[in-house]
Order: sequence, then structure tokens, then C-alpha cells
Amino acid sequence: MTTLGHGGNIKHLAKISGRPAGDILDFSANINPLGPPEWVLSLISARFRDMEHYPDPDCSSLIEAMTERYGVSRDQLIVGNGSTEILYLLPRVLSSRLAVIPVPSYLDYTRVARLTGLPVKTIPLKEEKAFKPDLEDIAALLAEDCMVFLGQPNNPTGILYETNGLRALARKHPSAIFVVDEAFADFVENMDSIICNRPPNVVVLLSLTKIFAMPGLRLGCAVADADIIRRLKEIQPPWSVNAFAQMVGEYALRDRDYLNKSRSHVSEQRQHLIDRLLVMGCFTVYPGAANYLLVRIDRTGVGASAIAAKLLADGIAIRLCQNFEGLDERFFRIAVRTEWENSTLLASLAKIMD
Repeated sequence: MTTLGHGGNIKHLAKISGRPAGDILDFSANINPLGPPEWVLSLISARFRDMEHYPDPDCSSLIEAMTERYGVSRDQLIVGNGSTEILYLLPRVLSSRLAVIPVPSYLDYTRVARLTGLPVKTIPLKEEKAFKPDLEDIAALLAEDCMVFLGQPNNPTGILYETNGLRALARKHPSAIFVVDEAFADFVENMDSIICNRPPNVVVLLSLTKIFAMPGLRLGCAVADADIIRRLKEIQPPWSVNAFAQMVGEYALRDRDYLNKSRSHVSEQRQHLIDRLLVMGCFTVYPGAANYLLVRIDRTGVGASAIAAKLLADGIAIRLCQNFEGLDERFFRIAVRTEWENSTLLASLAKIMD
């Protein structure tokens, strides 16, 4: 079975499975299992005619909601067509000469660096230490004018860096730029975001796509010092964020009940998945803190591709991980979904591994 660059390619999964896209339980993409907030459809319906006008190029109302949510000033914020757009713009405005990336991690960190001609130094996160990051290993590779890409929590492991340690590391190396990707941070209970007491050489990427279950609308932002934000805006295409994304984002950022409900659901269902997978006796589960789990197959002669193919025959998609540096055919990643969806996955896995 082919390993894709990203999860959630539902059209491709439907094509190779011979099933309608709506019949596939997609555990390959880490999206909020509760779906979008209930008010989204009525809001878009009521403002449907907004599509007749260009969106606000400055995202003014959305930026205002973000200043309230994240406690930063307007000149420290940029909104993008997903946080991925901003990730791809960053190397073009920074004078970095090297990218430092702990791996395994989100594949686009390496791709972004190489597209802009940056040499890449990777730091292997050790399997025998459950892929827990060591800030001393990162510090040993830091050079002047380097960019450090860190997932917080990391993808695909779900592991968190110690935030105060990150703050101290950034302050100790002021010539390095630390790109801290908090795309999944909203799923973490009691998350200590590095936005609070952010060192000046830290850029924080944030995604509304995952937590508000709207990957089709595309919405993300970044928090950074005003000079970096200004340079990013100078090269960002106009009207990058569509009117519906701006409108939904503005309301979503103020919906604290939905956020709390989502975190509680994910925390409960994540533990349920971990417990049930461990009972099977043939998997190692890296618990992490996000809305997904990295799983290692501990039975010889069984690979993730074969398991993924059998699951897809049952209408279930998982994320193969051998294209993450440091992982191989023993590893796959699954999203935390609803109780029924999780139970369906577990039953199918139990049948395959029996």
C-alpha cells in the first residue's frame, strides 16, 4: 500500500478502496472527531452572499479575535491559508543558513527547508527513549543563523517538549530562530503555550483547521515579533484567507465551551484507545498528548502496509509512517475519533491480529 505525504487524502483512499469517500472511517488525518461546532452551518448560510465580495485583505475582525484569544498585539499576528502557508513563507524572510530538525517530525519542515536551499541537520529522537526529545541534543547542534523546527506536540509522536526548557534554550541562542508548531496544542489539556513569555526569536505556528474540524476552509496563523510579521505580510499573496474562513474563525476563537468539550473527549478516548491496544499484546503505543497515537507493531512478520490494506478493505484508513525519518514498516499513526469509530477500528485490528 502506498505511503502518502500527508493523511486525510480521502479521494485517493476512496479510489483505491472502491468505496465512496463518505463510507471510509478516516484515522489518517488528525481532525477533531466532534466535527465543526454546530453553529458553523447556520453562520455560513446566513452570510452566504459574502462570497460576492472580496474578503478583507487585512483579516481585521479575525485578528481582533486572535488578539483576545492569544493575548498578543495585532502587529505580532499574521493569518494564513492554514498555518502551512506561513510555514512555507518563513524561510524566505529569515536569513537562516541551516535548518535543525528533530526527527521523526512533520514532513513539511524538511521540505520547506530544502525548497529554499537550506542545508538540513536532523536530530534522531531515540526509539529506546520513546522518542522523547532531549533539549541538550538540540543545543549541541545549534549554530548561528539557524532555524529550528519543533512540533509542540510533535507529529507523529504526540510528545511534548518541556516549554520552560524551550524558552531557556531560545534565550540562550538569540541568533537562532525557533519555529514552534503548536498546530495540535489546542487538544492538550493545561497546555503551557510558548506564546506566553515568548522569547523574541520564537515564531509560533497555530492552526484552527484541526481543533475546529475545518480543513476544507484552511485557516491558521503565526505569532512572532512585529518585524518578522511585517516581512511575512510583504510577500504573502493578497486575499490569502477567504471570507468564510475569516468569519468562522472569528466566532470559533470565542467558543470556549467547544474547546473544553473537545479536549475532554479526546483525553478520554485517547486513553480508551491506548488501553484497548495494549490489551491485544502485539503493539507498543506512544501515548503522547495530542489527538493521535503513534503505534509500533511488535509481532514479527507483520508490517504496517499489510495491516493498512486489510483495514482499508474494512473501510478504515490509517497513516503509514515509514516515510517519517526514523520510523519504518513497524509503525503507523491513528487519530483519536469518536467512541463508536474507535471501537470499530479496534475490532477490525483485533480480527487482523488474531
